Amino acid sequence: MKALMGIVTALSLPLMLLNGFGGIISGIWLAVIHDWRPLGLGIGFFLFSSLILGLVLVPSLLLAAPAAYFAEKGKTLGLVFFGALSSLYVLTLITLWCCGVLFLFMRDAHAANFIPRLFWSYGVATGPWAYMASKDESDEGFGSTFAVFLAMLGYLVLMLVVEFSGISLLGALKVFGSFMLVGFIVQTTMLVLIQRERFAGEHAFGER
Repeated sequence: MKALMGIVTALSLPLMLLNGFGGIISGIWLAVIHDWRPLGLGIGFFLFSSLILGLVLVPSLLLAAPAAYFAEKGKTLGLVFFGALSSLYVLTLITLWCCGVLFLFMRDAHAANFIPRLFWSYGVATGPWAYMASKDESDEGFGSTFAVFLAMLGYLVLMLVVEFSGISLLGALKVFGSFMLVGFIVQTTMLVLIQRERFAGEHAFGER
């Protein structure tokens, strides 16, 4: 698990650099061409999105509570059921947020502001999730990091599709959702593996 975490972290670094430097450069670019609406929206999202998303994520915590209860009782089925529901809620929210940001910023873009808006929207869409994942110190923290990695990767794919061919909102949801499906499978698998390791450790301790 640690080796996989290291690989994902290493692969995430270029995406995070794109988030940071790309956001700064595209923000300055938008200011230079006087494209104030997306610039103002983006700054507002940067300031308040973590708070807003934190509130919207409360139902996932309510679902995680029974998952933790079943984990303590050694009930894998209950753990997986509620844990999977919690993950599904979060990943669906990431999908709706990222695709919504893409269309909010790009729906009326034109040749002069297309590129800076595209890169600006990348930071607006993925930045809050990267920040919240960096604060996740739970045992399942890798699942959050992996989901954000997939979100950044999925958004880059959407950027390429928008640049070269265009895409509908439904199409964006399908493309981005496929990346989140991978995250859902990984997170659910991790729940089972962590529970098995915990059970094996307790069993071995009991035998002593």
